[in-house]
Amino acid sequence: MNFNVPQFIDIEDTILGPLTLKQFLLLIAAGAFIALLWWAFKLWFVILIGGPIIAAILASIFIKINDRPLPKIFSAWFNFQTKPRFYIWKKDTKN
Repeated sequence: MNFNVPQFIDIEDTILGPLTLKQFLLLIAAGAFIALLWWAFKLWFVILIGGPIIAAILASIFIKINDRPLPKIFSAWFNFQTKPRFYIWKKDTKN
């Protein structure tokens, strides 16, 4: 008997061109946020506030470092900065 072994199981499925579902939903949310800013404020404020926000969202969607997405890099960095890194090993001498 021959069985097909699935390959590339660590790659997410794409739904729209090269975008995964998570990337597509983040892009839609960013567009809705900018549309809300456009509706509520003047153009200079939308450019001032929306520009860096869109840049950060686009970076988090498309930039990968060593095949790891940027949000995972930032979460690993944050955990490294906040968790203690000094461990003391005490040998159990009761035995």
